[in-house]
Amino acid sequence: MERQTILAVLLSLTVLIGYQLLIAHLYPPPPPGTPPFSEPSATNPTERKPLIPTPTESLTPPVDNTIVPPPPPSAVTSAREFTVETDVYTATLTSLGGTLKSLRLKQYPGDEGRNSPPREMIHPGGNGELPLEVRLEGKGIALSDAGVSYQTSTGSTVTVQGDEQATIEFRGTASTGTTITKRLTFTGKTYGITLETKIENAPQNVSLLSVMWNHALDQKKAADSYVTHGPVALIGRKFLYEVATDLVTNEQQYGPDNIRWAGYADTYFLSAIIPPEGETHALLMSAKAGTVATKLAIPWNPQTVTYTVYIGPKEFSALNAVHPSLDRAIDFGWSHFIARPLLSFLNLLHSLTGNYGIDIILLTVLVKLAFFPLSIKSFKSMAAMRELQPQLEQLRAQYQDNRESLNRETMEMYRRHKINPLGGCLPLLIQLPVFIGLYQALMMAIELRQAPFFSWIQDLSSPDRLGAFVVPFVDPPGVPVLTILMGATMIMQQAMTPMPGDPIQQKMMMIMPLIFTVMFVNFPAGLVLYWLVNNVLSITQQYAYNKGLV
Repeated sequence: MERQTILAVLLSLTVLIGYQLLIAHLYPPPPPGTPPFSEPSATNPTERKPLIPTPTESLTPPVDNTIVPPPPPSAVTSAREFTVETDVYTATLTSLGGTLKSLRLKQYPGDEGRNSPPREMIHPGGNGELPLEVRLEGKGIALSDAGVSYQTSTGSTVTVQGDEQATIEFRGTASTGTTITKRLTFTGKTYGITLETKIENAPQNVSLLSVMWNHALDQKKAADSYVTHGPVALIGRKFLYEVATDLVTNEQQYGPDNIRWAGYADTYFLSAIIPPEGETHALLMSAKAGTVATKLAIPWNPQTVTYTVYIGPKEFSALNAVHPSLDRAIDFGWSHFIARPLLSFLNLLHSLTGNYGIDIILLTVLVKLAFFPLSIKSFKSMAAMRELQPQLEQLRAQYQDNRESLNRETMEMYRRHKINPLGGCLPLLIQLPVFIGLYQALMMAIELRQAPFFSWIQDLSSPDRLGAFVVPFVDPPGVPVLTILMGATMIMQQAMTPMPGDPIQQKMMMIMPLIFTVMFVNFPAGLVLYWLVNNVLSITQQYAYNKGLV
């Protein structure tokens, strides 16, 4: 039994380390200077090959297999660009397709660091596809406005502040004679945009009106279980997330259903389209030709159709300011009832300290104090177990060839001395949901993105690394100082804690620091900091109990 347990632990460690090495080998980081997103073809930068589905009267979007030719050169050369300046972003629109060409968030730097330019939210697809493309579909009909040259009387620059609103109206005619009108209304202080579409002289047999959110397929990005990247949707009460690279070979279709919103998200930012309310909407998520396409389709309506578009951070107040359902994009999983209060409390502490690293330390201290009575009970239970060790050793010697009798006599001894053999594990079991909730909060909270602590720890949402020393299965390179300290404190804590009498359990406890160190090596620095401080506080409590101070 002991040999099997040891082999199982060693096998688990081998799999864990091997997985990290395999991922690092299969998905190496892009070389310096490599653009993170695909660009349009160099030979024809304006070439567009929107994903147009096979015509159908069904509400379920079909498989895409039709390529729309690029717009004529005259339409490309006559395209105008418009800049919309609000309190929170700078947007650039183009008259070719009446779509967004750029949208930079003023309050959020790019992913390269706090000193990088504002975060860009628009990433054209492999052939230049842009978001907010409108499509008409039906039997024998597959019409996209990607190549439509829209007209507008708006000036080249529009500035909107506070509660002010400004509207840009695009009006164009497709090759079929269909007239399409797009009205985009911007508000100064929020990340919401109102999109109104009206189709006139539509071809017969049109059954679907679709709006697309197109995004570049970034195949250079490593497959990272700690980072999300791909299409998202809220269908009824269910939040849905698809990994973008998985859609290359396995596109997903949903509906007819109550699709409340759909779009594209990464860990900290969201682009979403909210359609009019309805139970017969459909959704197609695909990734072809370097473009991740999220197509939101509703039954054809010749009247004006109004959508709400959100392009901004996954931050509660910003999301709720546009629509209350959008905050479901911050996906804490089953631990949301723990993660949300912890995050709110963390932000409250931040209003006092201004440093999220200090806030995490303070939060850990407060959580530890809340569990202090249980910790004392655990210490007492372990001390009682230690006093019984001589008698337990006698039982093991007496029943070494009869495990069933040994277990029965051992439990009887626990009963006589009123000892719960699981008493020492109780605080850990109760802390586990809190740990998972805090883990989710630290993983998803945009407040921790690029939040500095001190010295080399300049981003609590990323793994801590000191220097650039290359360590196997450690990515990015560097020395994981916090993780090493965490493992060391676990060893110290075990040295001060009475070991269980069972030799198998002893071996398991001895190897736990190594397992946790390997697990945490690529975790966010904020999470490792929490566990490190928790260990230090546990050591302090154990020392005080051993000295009779508590």
